Amino acid sequence: MAPTRLPYHADHIGSFIRPASVTAAQEQADAGQLSLDRLRETQQKAIADVVKKQQDHGVRALCSGEFDRKYYFSGFFEKLEGFKEVSPVPWELARLNAAPIAALKKAGKQYPMAAICEGKIKYVQSPYLDNWKLLRNTVPREQWEDCKFTMPPPCYFHLRLAKGKCYNTSVYKNDEEFFVDLAAAYREEVKTLYREGLRNLQIDDPTLAYFCSEDMLKGLREDGEDTDQMFEAYLKAHNDCIADRPDDMHVGLHICRGNFSKSMHFSEGSYETIASRFFTTLNYDTFYLEYDNPRSGGFEPLRFLPKHKNVVLGVVTTKDPELEDKELIKQRVREAAAIIAKGQGRSVEEAMENLGISPQCGFASVAVGAEGMTEEKMFAKLRLVQDVAEELWPGRR
Repeated sequence: MAPTRLPYHADHIGSFIRPASVTAAQEQADAGQLSLDRLRETQQKAIADVVKKQQDHGVRALCSGEFDRKYYFSGFFEKLEGFKEVSPVPWELARLNAAPIAALKKAGKQYPMAAICEGKIKYVQSPYLDNWKLLRNTVPREQWEDCKFTMPPPCYFHLRLAKGKCYNTSVYKNDEEFFVDLAAAYREEVKTLYREGLRNLQIDDPTLAYFCSEDMLKGLREDGEDTDQMFEAYLKAHNDCIADRPDDMHVGLHICRGNFSKSMHFSEGSYETIASRFFTTLNYDTFYLEYDNPRSGGFEPLRFLPKHKNVVLGVVTTKDPELEDKELIKQRVREAAAIIAKGQGRSVEEAMENLGISPQCGFASVAVGAEGMTEEKMFAKLRLVQDVAEELWPGRR
């Protein structure tokens, strides 16, 4: 296969620190004190402002900061026919052996929201078209392709809800039936967004990384899951969701290890245990991987990366406002390139063409960022990414 186009060597994951106006408007809307139209007006203004700031700072791709939704995973499932939103989620519906759920309960927090499938899944109208337009409409048509839009993964609630609670078993007899219809809805959404100008889509999945952790796997097995079978089902669901997308649409997958509230994370462990199946099975153009600290392991699993795929290394953290050392970042990127080159039988220079760098995650995935992180420090992090990329790929960041 021919190599896929890497949009940018300097990239970012998508969410930004939210303005107080957006947070306040969301809270008022949740309390029934603000109409959806007024909430959208506030979000549109904030998105236009943050897009302008990205342009002023030379940041690409252009993102909405995820100001268009309450959580990075909200707004999709619950708008498909067949799903019902539950907020907050009673603990009896949650998979208590799943690491993020266990961590929330231990911390005394509520599981904020889930979408449960109660009927046949149907794509009646686009869940995210209005959200995409909030971003798209901030720039001229010729710049639409510079915008990146994010979506949650198909397996998100399947992992977090208790076994047998994700869907009504009188409607779907098994996971395979459930994921077939869900993937069909994803494909329709991809087509809709493409027709409306989207050319850069990113799926954010903090689920697949759990399969890197023996603690995570142990919990799932205690819950009666065949973890190998579950992993394979999730890989197939991902591929089915993006099947048949247009050739000129770039689709990336961000593997997150948890960036919940004030940088809480849920998964540790090298990608080694999943790398071979992960890189060779999934049909994404680009993988956005977290590599900001030792919890992610080394770069050795990248030897399984096929020649026609890209990797964006999340070597700059969003969890600490202190800036990383530029020379150390460059050293790490070259180290990763050498491992990829050896695995592919290519030169390091060739491997570098399919590499990029970014922060390891968004800056505020669920509206709350890292302790001490400010907008100024956030853009300093993004500037660092750009500066390093300019030195590694002169004139082509």
